[in-house]
Amino acid sequence: MTDVYIALLSETETEGAILNHERQAQIDATRHPDVKKQRIAVWNTLLFGLSHSLGFTEADIGLRHEPGGKWVSDACGISLSHCKTAVAAAIASDAVGVDIEPAEDGRYREALLDRIATDRERERFRFLPTPQRVAAIWTRKEASFKRRGADAFSPIAENALSASVKTLLVTLDAPYMLSVATEEELRLFWVRNGEAIPCTDLTVIAPQTPYAVYMLLCRGGRLYTGITTDLDRRVREHGGMKTGAKFTHAFPPERIAAAWETDTKGNALKLEARIKKLTRANKLLLIEQNAFDLFGGAIEPKAYRRIEV
Repeated sequence: MTDVYIALLSETETEGAILNHERQAQIDATRHPDVKKQRIAVWNTLLFGLSHSLGFTEADIGLRHEPGGKWVSDACGISLSHCKTAVAAAIASDAVGVDIEPAEDGRYREALLDRIATDRERERFRFLPTPQRVAAIWTRKEASFKRRGADAFSPIAENALSASVKTLLVTLDAPYMLSVATEEELRLFWVRNGEAIPCTDLTVIAPQTPYAVYMLLCRGGRLYTGITTDLDRRVREHGGMKTGAKFTHAFPPERIAAAWETDTKGNALKLEARIKKLTRANKLLLIEQNAFDLFGGAIEPKAYRRIEV
């Protein structure tokens, strides 16, 4: 289980000494007074969470600061995040990463996505308004980076589509985007007045599921074409399960010959229909050379991405 504790700076202790000498030195070296308060607040939120989730005190778990900047413990996985008005602390049985940001910050504009996101990532979160889209992509990348414990953060290199990252739009005094990188189940608490209150005013934010158009090479050299939102699962079904197609029951698949990803079901159906109209020779040409010119302009190649299989 991964527990995440979030708190508002206005409701959290932001002054006073920290028992951990490394953390106190880090805070003392912080020049900006607002960031100093955030670092104190998130530390106090972490200590509250350790006591609430595990019954641990600060002395029990030996918190220490690694050279790359990550705070770690031998007793459990931890991760910290703070922004101007809120903080988040994650506690897990394994490695974990957390990041929290305002969901409607005016600084989050489309131009920022040019520097941090791939075209595929932008497309998969296009259903969100721009500030929320930027916040979702940014926090997912930060959380993934923190979980890995890497030394240098390169936003464009981090994968915002990782299935291990969970993103929530949480309403406290305002909407916040919270992302947590964990393989475990997630519990979320709002720390107020010394209590851990389960968060209920939240919305799960997940990347839109793309469609895959796939071609299977089956027994006897036959080719089968279909669409799915889960390529691995669908191929397993074709391999002999009752939910597979009648064609693949008669001619079991040997391998995936080719597959393309697209963002809408309409695009997937359109390509599937066009492939089925091709001659066998042209189907093989499509597989070998990704020859979309075979469709005579009826298919827009930019709408499809070849999947490595």
